[in-house]
Amino acid sequence: MSRTVDRVLQGTFAAWFLVTVVSQHPDRSYDRLRKFDRTGILIPNWRFFAPEPAVEDQHFLYRLASEDKTSHTEWRSVFEVQPRRAAHAVWFPGRRIEKSIFDVASTLNSNPHSNNPMHADARKASYGIILDFVRARLTPEPGHPLLQLMLVRYSGYDHSEDPKYDLISDYEPVNP
Repeated sequence: MSRTVDRVLQGTFAAWFLVTVVSQHPDRSYDRLRKFDRTGILIPNWRFFAPEPAVEDQHFLYRLASEDKTSHTEWRSVFEVQPRRAAHAVWFPGRRIEKSIFDVASTLNSNPHSNNPMHADARKASYGIILDFVRARLTPEPGHPLLQLMLVRYSGYDHSEDPKYDLISDYEPVNP
């Protein structure tokens, strides 16, 4: 009797393992097995990676300008990415800012020609967020009361590709 129970348990766990592995396939047609899991927890979904992972870094730059827009400072990075250390595998709260900048950039780049008011509102809110972020971190310079933002995408370590300039904003006051 114990041997039969062992075989049934082994078969059950083997089947569960197989169904779990098959359900991780990127093709969503393999998700048909999930319909048998009414709880939603018996067949886990461990698809950790996005269907189209990011392959470019997105950076916001800013510069200050004179009132007549004839004098500008050099472009400066809004946020420098921290070099990774081994401890970051466990704890990396600074990654939240990087993720936020990525999300703002993605929202500004998504559906740029859409007439949908929701898209326009999301872009406006994202622009306001990055503008406030820059204003909180910049050091004002005398004679330069205006601020301009630029969003740049590039492939990171691959210097053979030219950067892509996705956004150059209008001039904004440094102190609104």
